[in-house]
Amino acid sequence: MRAIVYVPEIPGLECSASGKISFRQLEDYFVGISKIISQLKLQAKFIQDECGKELIQAIRDIEKLVDDITGILMTDVFKKIKSKEQEMKYKVREFMKEIDVWFQKKIVEALLKIISILGIPNPLTTPIPFITAVTLIDEKGNPVRYQPVVKDLFTKEGKVKVKAAIAEDIESIKKFFGEDGKYDGTLGIKSPEHEAEEFWQKALRWMKELLSDFIAACINAMISLLTKIPIIGPIIKRLGIFIDPTKPIKEQLKLQYEEFKKQIKKSKEDVLSGKAFEDLGEKLLNELIDFVLNLPIPLFGTLGNLIGFDKETRKKKETVHSKEELWHRIEDAFEDTMEKIKKFFQGDLLAKIHDIILKAPGWILNQFPIVKKIIKAIKLIIDICRGKVSICVVLNIILKPIFSIPDAILKLIPSCIEVKRTKYGLEPNPEVSPQWAKPA
Repeated sequence: MRAIVYVPEIPGLECSASGKISFRQLEDYFVGISKIISQLKLQAKFIQDECGKELIQAIRDIEKLVDDITGILMTDVFKKIKSKEQEMKYKVREFMKEIDVWFQKKIVEALLKIISILGIPNPLTTPIPFITAVTLIDEKGNPVRYQPVVKDLFTKEGKVKVKAAIAEDIESIKKFFGEDGKYDGTLGIKSPEHEAEEFWQKALRWMKELLSDFIAACINAMISLLTKIPIIGPIIKRLGIFIDPTKPIKEQLKLQYEEFKKQIKKSKEDVLSGKAFEDLGEKLLNELIDFVLNLPIPLFGTLGNLIGFDKETRKKKETVHSKEELWHRIEDAFEDTMEKIKKFFQGDLLAKIHDIILKAPGWILNQFPIVKKIIKAIKLIIDICRGKVSICVVLNIILKPIFSIPDAILKLIPSCIEVKRTKYGLEPNPEVSPQWAKPA
């Protein structure tokens, strides 16, 4: 008789009709994979014979397979976090940023072809300002002096080196961003491993913002050039330049965050000094999360609606290790949403300019070759802003094996084991209260 193990069913990574995959889908998918591994490890302890040893080896192979596939785009965590589920959540956050950067890189590459006429410096050669030059060891074991630049964050090898540089000088990145409250105890938990990962996420976000600002500056430089062209110039001038509509929303959130952070610190200090008996820090952090999720975004509804985040549903579906973990993930979703809104308005403005150029007399394109070059770049930006190239297309280009990880995992389990897939595996159904919690 074969030994039986139970594993949870994982929601498939399926593309929508428009080729989209949401952050929620990716997170549920990868957290589900981590739960298969965790539950297999737990059950392997109770299988004592040779089959148990085979299963333990299979679990090692499964972990290597998952690390190999996710490692194509995602870096490993600084130090091993004990929870596989939390490791995966960090990798998903990095992965989503990586997809955005893939699109940004395509736009930047197109803009670099006309950058000389726009008079804007190349962002890819910019030294990363929050990392000082550090000494790293190369493949041959020799010490090498290394000063990271932005283009290093475009490749897996470069990101590994940047991450190693951050690990060498974590204090510099703290000083640059001027932030506390990331697992330093301010918002509840003190954990150097998680703090380092949050600053890595911050570094990736900084790069995204740098490229986004570069793209916006190039758009306005192109508009400025086009206003000098006969016939189309005066019409384009009336449209004006691109003004980022997300800046006031970001400023509002920043002010609220700083205010809540002060209140949380004071609450903790009051408990330590004996002025108060109850630490209201977690309650205040919960209020901040509610404020952000209910933040109205003109034309788009609330932020919670936009990011597809329903707190009650998430409570049932996942283990939240702390309110702070939840807050940092919502921060990421907020930044991602702001970038999408920014692209929406950029695409709309550029589409109007594109139409004006297409309706212009043919001699304009012949007499002013610069317009031809600009319209090519504008068309690419419009296509990306409007989602002409979907996330699913990108995933099939850069990471096709991602769609079949669960099946690949189960194929590695030895034949002496019978695998039973249930909705939650070993975990209790979160939608059903345990017997002891039911009213008498």
